[in-house]
Amino acid sequence: MMRFGSDLLAALTASGWSAARSVDPGQWVEPLLREGHRLHPLAEEVITSFGGLSIPPVNEHGPNFSNHEPFSVDPLAAGAGQLTLVAEVERVLGGQYFPIAEWLSYSSVFLDAGGRVIAAGMGWFWELGTSFEQALELAVLANRPLICRYSDPGVDPWPPDSAG
Repeated sequence: MMRFGSDLLAALTASGWSAARSVDPGQWVEPLLREGHRLHPLAEEVITSFGGLSIPPVNEHGPNFSNHEPFSVDPLAAGAGQLTLVAEVERVLGGQYFPIAEWLSYSSVFLDAGGRVIAAGMGWFWELGTSFEQALELAVLANRPLICRYSDPGVDPWPPDSAG
């Protein structure tokens, strides 16, 4: 069972989420499986509960980043054509990742079978949290620094003070 603080819970509720929400994940999952993505139970649980929601930011300014875009739980938008990116995330960080959402600058958000959430795009891998709850909190509340865990060769980490 996921637990959310009051500010995040209010934002989720305003976006159409409830603890009883359940949608068929097939519309997102089946095309991604045909591409070669590997679904794990945690990703399926998150998609079943949050799939199709777009959660706008409560805070638009985090400690080291601007947060002007919603967290859109659209695994197909995040993962279609991104199998190579998923493989790179897995090679660099380890784990088994499945696309679950889009966030800043249309970065693809991937959820690891162990709970870690990474956003990847434009040559950077950002750590959103060690759990889906932490990731949502960062994406919606911008309540802690955004940490760059990896940047492509020749690309400086962004935010610059977040090299991980």
